Amino acid sequence: MVSKSCKYAIRATVFIASRANAEERFGVKEIAAEIEAPPAFTAKILRTLSKYKIITSLKGPYGGFYCEKYQLDLAVSEIVNAMDGMSVFKECVMGLHQCSDAHPCPMHYKYAGTRNELMKTFQETSVGSLAADLSKGSVFIKNEVLEN
Repeated sequence: MVSKSCKYAIRATVFIASRANAEERFGVKEIAAEIEAPPAFTAKILRTLSKYKIITSLKGPYGGFYCEKYQLDLAVSEIVNAMDGMSVFKECVMGLHQCSDAHPCPMHYKYAGTRNELMKTFQETSVGSLAADLSKGSVFIKNEVLEN
């Protein structure tokens, strides 16, 4: 539903936000390693997030990417909007351009409710709430294999 760049953007934002209280700043390489993405791709994502004021960037020797307190209150849907646009919550699951209630695809009525619930979840979930869970260690943003 959302693009790979959007998934990385959510992971990057949550990682950066999880360190907001410590007022840490991170470079592209460090963020790329944390979200398991190529550095050049990560740099492009971070520029977009900064442009939309989802994260903040500061140039110079003490610079880097970080989250300000107000950014913790942003909804995850803001990240989706910056990266993919909100149309991802309106698109046909089968890729038809003219799918609607008047001209439904075979999945239209089954998928519409799920899509609307997903949009609501993204709108009601703050960056700060996801970051808090990451800080506690109750959730993860890496594909690490856990040993039993």
